[in-house]
Amino acid sequence: MPTPTILLHWDSLRGPPLRPREAHKGDFGHVFVLGGGPGMGGALALSCSAAYRAGAGLVTAIGHPAAAIYLAAQLPEATWRDWPASFTDCLSATAVFAVGPGLGQGLAPHNLLQELGSMPQPQVWDADALNILARLGPALLVSDAPRIFTPHPGEAGRLLGISAAAVQADREGALERLLARYGGIWVLKGQGTLLGDVGRRRRCDLGNPGMATGGSGDVLTGLLAGLLAIGMAPWEAAQLGVCLHARAGDLAAARLGEESMLARDILRVLPDVLQELPRHG
Repeated sequence: MPTPTILLHWDSLRGPPLRPREAHKGDFGHVFVLGGGPGMGGALALSCSAAYRAGAGLVTAIGHPAAAIYLAAQLPEATWRDWPASFTDCLSATAVFAVGPGLGQGLAPHNLLQELGSMPQPQVWDADALNILARLGPALLVSDAPRIFTPHPGEAGRLLGISAAAVQADREGALERLLARYGGIWVLKGQGTLLGDVGRRRRCDLGNPGMATGGSGDVLTGLLAGLLAIGMAPWEAAQLGVCLHARAGDLAAARLGEESMLARDILRVLPDVLQELPRHG
């Protein structure tokens, strides 16, 4: 029997836990965002910004040296590392990886993802990370790390060897096939974003066509990684992150109009949206 899909209701969600008064930045995780190939530093900066807005204590961008200027201009709070030969110095107990924003599909990204696939830290995979996964297959995912995958229909199609139109024609069926083939938690983006985990399915009907703009998915990737960094369980982080992102998109559209929205407008209203949710200690 198929697993039923349950609609997520904004009013039923709770925000992240309140911070204790004695907290310090080391209590809220360290997000490493891997991306930022040549000409794509903006995607990396957007994801880093979203991770901080979600509450991460520290955020480090890992990208091509040509992309560093984007981060310096947009987010002085983050630190920078050139693409490493290895992740061995990033393996702290609080590390979370967001991989894909502006990454590109050259030899260096392939090598980096092959290493990341064997690492145990929580991970969010998007964009070119998914395209590389489609090329190399499930064998890339060696470790049992908690992973959230966030494809749009085109990326989902490449992961399944079908067209984006075929994905859209049977979104729930595509979600089932992604789960069966790759494991992990899946967020199939689009109208009525679908979320899937073993034995659990959800749908978020928030959001609007104004979010169909470059960088919107990069914001979601960073947001999910930030929620993982502050200690949320992956399934709870996926549900909250998707709904926060979509609700912020609706608020931005109400203020600016769908046609005029930019991805950074979603970022700007995220703090307002977070304040709408009840919090707990």
